[in-house]
Amino acid sequence: MRMGGQRSMALLIEHLDRQVVEPLAICPGPGELTDHLLALHCPVVHIPLFHIKPRTLIPLWRSSRTIRRVLLERRVDIIAPDASRDALTSGLAKLGTRTKMVWFIWQTAHYSLDPLLERLADGMIGDSNDAGRRFSRRARRRGKYAVIHTGSDLRRFTPPAGGDRRAARRALELPEDRFILLFVGQIKRGKGVLDIVDSLGLLRRDLPNDRMPFLLVIGSPEPPEILAEITRRAVASGVTSDIRVLPQQQHIERWMQATDLLMSGSHQDTEGMSRVLHEAMACGAVPIATNIHGNREALTPETGILVPERAPAELARAVVELASDPARLARMRGAAAQRARVLFDVRSYARNVERFYLNVLGRAP
Repeated sequence: MRMGGQRSMALLIEHLDRQVVEPLAICPGPGELTDHLLALHCPVVHIPLFHIKPRTLIPLWRSSRTIRRVLLERRVDIIAPDASRDALTSGLAKLGTRTKMVWFIWQTAHYSLDPLLERLADGMIGDSNDAGRRFSRRARRRGKYAVIHTGSDLRRFTPPAGGDRRAARRALELPEDRFILLFVGQIKRGKGVLDIVDSLGLLRRDLPNDRMPFLLVIGSPEPPEILAEITRRAVASGVTSDIRVLPQQQHIERWMQATDLLMSGSHQDTEGMSRVLHEAMACGAVPIATNIHGNREALTPETGILVPERAPAELARAVVELASDPARLARMRGAAAQRARVLFDVRSYARNVERFYLNVLGRAP
């Protein structure tokens, strides 16, 4: 449940209309994801899944045969992988069966097997137009590839009660009088977390103490050694008292409700449209994000600021720009929350996915 793709699929399963779709999940083994799905009354089958390497080809083929038996025994209409490696396993499994494959595309980076997987897939759902550029124009023109923006659970992700961010901060024992920045996600270089830490160092050099922001970094470190690098950079730039690093939090919406700005420094093609952008927007936290594939579809000039990737100085400049203009920040908070309600509601996402499934099967809604 640490990865955005798994969280998106679990949230989709939770909101599917069970009169339309009866879900069944394949997980590689027991664990947090299995427990979560079972709590949603979604049955789970455990089948090993492998990265595609020469030494894993035989185990991968065996897994595809096991999946094929599940498709036949349970009369599965659609198999829906959400990773390239699993799309190959699933595509091989469904050959010679009545099952269709609908592949969920999160990543924007081209993958060497994309042409083969495009042929195996009966439909593809991407969370951005940028993700679709991995595939042929014919697939996009014929509707084989469809853009359906992922959604957030807007029952959870809402602005703080009464718009009171100070109360949200008190509950989390955060400083009430500081301008708060939040990074959420895997704590790794590709997510730009070190760029964000460096931008905090630049702010420390230029701002007086009473205007210095406070940075929260929340997530799972990958690799664990990156925490030592964050500490080293924080010490070198004198911001150790201005940054707090926390492990993944179960109720991340509470931290977003206490936050002024969501910081996303991802490098090009390290992900697709980041979930945390629309989760934060729904909570009224304004995103500052790198101008990469996916992000530019999530944000508008009224709802966030896009900056070049690997540019700590630009991140710092955007923070100062919004921190020094409370009226503009307030307008952007409202616009961001509204955009999340219109475009990123998981209930609409689930209905659109159901319609796509039925279209692939040639059935009327």
